[in-house]
Amino acid sequence: MQRLLTAGMLIFFLGFALIIIGSATQGNASAGGVVFIGPFPLAFGSGPNGSSLALVSVVIGAVMVALVLLWGWRMFERRSVEA
Repeated sequence: MQRLLTAGMLIFFLGFALIIIGSATQGNASAGGVVFIGPFPLAFGSGPNGSSLALVSVVIGAVMVALVLLWGWRMFERRSVEA
């Protein structure tokens, strides 16, 4: 579990650093993302490709939520069969 936390934090800070470097060198960086609050996604984006990046973030987030739900469903089925 500690490895996953460390890997997640490293990827986060690496992405943040890439955005800063990109905006400092070219001057027109795009950024986009999504924040899930319960079942509601809040998408945001800025720059020339911000809306495309926000859309990609929503799709990736939806796939991740679906994978977590499927994983949880499989674990629930395994426990009910074993009991």
